[in-house]
Amino acid sequence: MGTTNNLELNCKWHFAKQLGGREDGPNDPMQDNFKKTPYTSLIRESIQNSLDVPLNTNLPVRLEYKIRRIHSKEYENFFELKKHIQGCIQHFKYNNDALTTYQPMLDYLNSLGDHDDLNYIQVSDYNTIGMNYVKGDTSQPFYAFVRAAGVSAKNDATSGGSYGYGKAAYFYISPIRTILVSTQTKDGKNFFEGVSSLCTHELNGEDGLRVSVGYYDNNDGEPVSNPDKIPTRFQRKEPGTDIFILGIDASDKESIYNEMIEATIRNFWMAIESQKLEVKINDVDINHESLPVLMDKYFPDEQDTVPREKNYNPRPYWDAVHNVKADVNHVLIEDTLTTIGKVRFYAKKDKKATDKILFMRRPLMLVKARKTQSSNGVYGVFVCDDTNGNEILRKTENPAHNEWVASNWKEKGKTVQLGKVATDEIDGFIIKVMETLFSNRGSQVQQINGLDEFLYIPTAVEDDNIDQESLTGEITGIQDTESGSITSNLSNPETNTIDGSPAIGKVMITDPIQSQHKADNKGGHLSGHGTRKKKKRGGGGLSPKRLQGRFSPTDNGLPGTVLTEIPVRYRSYAQSENGHIVHTIILHSDYEFNNGRIDLLIGGEQSDESVAIKSCTPNGIIADNTISGLHILEGKNVLKIIFADNMKHAVKLDAYELK
Repeated sequence: MGTTNNLELNCKWHFAKQLGGREDGPNDPMQDNFKKTPYTSLIRESIQNSLDVPLNTNLPVRLEYKIRRIHSKEYENFFELKKHIQGCIQHFKYNNDALTTYQPMLDYLNSLGDHDDLNYIQVSDYNTIGMNYVKGDTSQPFYAFVRAAGVSAKNDATSGGSYGYGKAAYFYISPIRTILVSTQTKDGKNFFEGVSSLCTHELNGEDGLRVSVGYYDNNDGEPVSNPDKIPTRFQRKEPGTDIFILGIDASDKESIYNEMIEATIRNFWMAIESQKLEVKINDVDINHESLPVLMDKYFPDEQDTVPREKNYNPRPYWDAVHNVKADVNHVLIEDTLTTIGKVRFYAKKDKKATDKILFMRRPLMLVKARKTQSSNGVYGVFVCDDTNGNEILRKTENPAHNEWVASNWKEKGKTVQLGKVATDEIDGFIIKVMETLFSNRGSQVQQINGLDEFLYIPTAVEDDNIDQESLTGEITGIQDTESGSITSNLSNPETNTIDGSPAIGKVMITDPIQSQHKADNKGGHLSGHGTRKKKKRGGGGLSPKRLQGRFSPTDNGLPGTVLTEIPVRYRSYAQSENGHIVHTIILHSDYEFNNGRIDLLIGGEQSDESVAIKSCTPNGIIADNTISGLHILEGKNVLKIIFADNMKHAVKLDAYELK
């Protein structure tokens, strides 16, 4: 194919010959990190990289995202890439992954005629220092980004990302795994080159193999440094970097733009609010002035009820910062910690809040969102932008930059203890903040060990028959005849479940017997009640389950016990009564039984913990976190529990598995 014009300025592909060594196959597990939300990944990586390298720290870094196109016939040398893609299929002709990966690339490029367009996303940043390149110098950022894998040239402690990992986000948006990069440094040097990441391949009619990565330039496989030799469309006129992600499907531009806008606000609202960042996506300007309007448009709900940070609602946290000290419900707490230095905590008190906290460091992008076990009613934002503390926390992050875990920081194969000291220090600070914010409640604040593990998400079911009980209520002043506690008037429904629906738990029937053999042959339980599902309005009931093998000679002092699971629907909430934190469990059963047992657990998605029970009304046999000997009625049952630590907990009702 001959070049019909000179818009390419004679740029062409250079894939070097494979001179022995390891071959690169068609499988690349890295793509799994980005393929589910490609444009969100692009936003996180690109903005983070640009925020790391501001030219003038007194001005905001600016980024622009725009879908553009080039005519196929004007860049004929570029389309020589088809030969190399075909060579990937040929070399791995017995590998289904190669065919699955590269045949769609080939089909796409072959489908473009001379008058068709190749669509691409242009990502441009401004008020940044650009990427310098010196041949042979592996410390330079252009080398790390374009010409190396797994290499980072970021030495600044404020850096949020790594060019070695983050650049995969650019490649996996491109259906042909190809990008072009044009940059100008702060001292006016220009560099341009395209790069395509394929696999080891062969070329038809040639002996030997070609390497997996090729470069598009007119400088014999080296970056173009003469501005006059950079194709006009890709020339950079001021310091900063343009990245062109080629071959995207632009049939639904609005969907792409909307995903980008939402991701920008969700991940970088703090940097935008602080006037450190401005972003333009197509014709939408996202800056300090427009953020309130855009927040209202894209995140209209005032509450954040989403458990995972990737889809969380940033609005109440932005409100905590935007309206800081506007009233008694907006609080700013600042402190200087021993290890990580200056930190601050923005809080918005809201009785509907889920006690979730966002964590950020100096780039002012979201690292993680975690829920505590408390239920005080607060949205929080923790920020550490201390230079030294930022460096420490950066080292505790994983490659995706969405956690602070001490074991991520290793030197000479060993975990650096300073990381553990820093993360523990943050947990202690959060506890102190909660005590300060809610000291007037007369109860101890939940201790937070491993704060990032405490996201509690109860299992919810739909059931129209469950009454709507209250989380909060007015004190009636009437003393409960059994517990001696002052009771509340349960009104104004509000529960621990995310959507207000009841959760499914288990109650155990304990039947003392003489031997394992007798246990295996005893037969059905619940005599007189049956084990078939009871028909209920709106759906079937819940059936008991005989627990085969759940037998032990001793079970908390109950000799020879066989257990049967009785699934029940339940809600739980906590409130202060007469100086005690009382957890009320509203339990609905399809059956009545006399010797029920429940276990109460607290915790999150990844782990549950037990807390000793101090008292229970109605009375039962208490052993640690277990209550046995309960008479459970068919229909509604109300249990009032006081835990030994006198703290509020998100409660799960479950069975104790004997081993």
